[in-house]
Amino acid sequence: MKLPGLDFEISPLLALGLGLGIVIYITYSLYLAALPKPIPGIPYNQESAKSIWGDIPLLAEARYRRRWAWAQPREHGAPLSQIFIFPFRTPTVVVSDYREVVDILARRAREFDRGTRTKECIGFVAPAFHFTMETSDPRFKSNKKLIRDLMTPKFLNNVSAPRIYDKALALVTLWKLKSSKAHGRPFLATEDLYSATLDMICVAAFGMENAKSALQQAISHVQSTYPTIPTEHEEAPADFPIPPTIPELDALFDGPKMVSIAQSSPFPGISQFLALLTPEHARAHWNRKTLIMGQIDKSLQRLLQSGSDGCESALDQLLLQEMNAAKKADRLPDYYSPAIRDEILGYLVAGHDTSAATLSWWVKYMAAHQPVQARLRDALRQAHFEAYRDSRLPTMKEICDSPVPYLDAVIEETLRCAAVAALIVRTSTCDTQILGYHIPKGTDVLLALAGPSVTEPALHVRESDRSPESQECKDQVPYWGDDVSEFKPERWLKQVKNADGGDEEVFDPYAGPTLAFSAGPRQCFGKRLAYMKLRTVMTLLMWNFEFQPLHEELNTPELIEILVNLPEDCYVKLAKA
Repeated sequence: MKLPGLDFEISPLLALGLGLGIVIYITYSLYLAALPKPIPGIPYNQESAKSIWGDIPLLAEARYRRRWAWAQPREHGAPLSQIFIFPFRTPTVVVSDYREVVDILARRAREFDRGTRTKECIGFVAPAFHFTMETSDPRFKSNKKLIRDLMTPKFLNNVSAPRIYDKALALVTLWKLKSSKAHGRPFLATEDLYSATLDMICVAAFGMENAKSALQQAISHVQSTYPTIPTEHEEAPADFPIPPTIPELDALFDGPKMVSIAQSSPFPGISQFLALLTPEHARAHWNRKTLIMGQIDKSLQRLLQSGSDGCESALDQLLLQEMNAAKKADRLPDYYSPAIRDEILGYLVAGHDTSAATLSWWVKYMAAHQPVQARLRDALRQAHFEAYRDSRLPTMKEICDSPVPYLDAVIEETLRCAAVAALIVRTSTCDTQILGYHIPKGTDVLLALAGPSVTEPALHVRESDRSPESQECKDQVPYWGDDVSEFKPERWLKQVKNADGGDEEVFDPYAGPTLAFSAGPRQCFGKRLAYMKLRTVMTLLMWNFEFQPLHEELNTPELIEILVNLPEDCYVKLAKA
């Protein structure tokens, strides 16, 4: 073999050796690059640091990935630790302490911002959704301005509330039908709760008509079919036939599935791209786009006919906002912009799975904790005495306006114990410290919203290691006691003196640690809407039904980790309240 420009030949054997040497050098360089690079001083799994796969095998073996992650600091006897779950990337730091998580989220937002992980997981579904953006992103401010009116009391009460109430009543109708046809047997509740919350968010988002209502489809199906009732034992659940699917709703259900695919992969972008090559996800992807574009057309037609008086949904409000902004800036409105498309899609995805999962855990808690259920029903009947006296349902206005401290306590305890969203990610924007440990710029920090100090006993942290701001706020929220892992709504209640000098029981939102909606300036945007949905559904279901005890096989604590933490089994056995 003779190389161009050279007067000597290289033997084939030598050429082969040079080629192999280059391949070996490149392979070894890639191997070194893929090996974990521990951050000095922060505890980690020693054996994992010796493998290019890092902690991925341990994570794969864990029954629950999220619990494994938040448990790592406790495993190392430290308030934080580092894990290696992404080859070729810096370690991820895990923080499992309520006060430190709140400090990072609420008081150190300039040091810790949204990172690439959030964008990688959600950006494929809704790239222009504000949730995926760093606070410094110029689009973030404009998107927040676009959606700012969706959580105002006026919009919630006038637009969202009546639609949520109607869908909650439809769920009551469906369960009355199922309970009658099941002849007192338990039946699966998960799909019904998912359908109810999807209907609620769809009708609030863009006023989707009843013909495309998952609940109406289910009601019609149950009316025309009969369940299979096993005869082997009396506690065996009735099995209702699955109703036909609605393509548009299937497309929305697929959004969280795509995010879940990304969450469970060290290469989220590649995983989602490969998933999109399958007919199921590809069809759903285009159906979502078609659905949003079609709903924008309908909203525009309604608004052009009725003006602002025709505002009936969140999408209407976004289009009105764009209309007014364009007029003020003397430009043409862009009603089909990525911002409008992805904000309404994010509103749908973020507002659906979390509420459905929370309600799924709640019906399980009610069946397992009969005294809590009885006290809650009594509290609702006292708060809505006129409705109870007149043998009618509480109105939506009564549900929104009447204080029911024990209902608030049950909601908050359900959110705390269910921990449907257990972890969030922030990325350090500069070299900084957490609890005395050095954190380099660009480090992903996994913040536990459950686990130690929230649903488990707290880890020991030296007060001197905390930031001065955290030390100043030391006594704002006390830690839970030894019963932290128990479901006890009364922990959220306290006695105060009323205007007449008597004792009064009130709800105390600062009774102890909880992070169901995160904290700080980037906490969950839809928090008020979520509380409204939970308050309405819980009130109407508790008003109409008794959730009877279930056989232990039908009410286990096991869960499924998808986009959120969903119970593995969710059955209800209903009787008339």
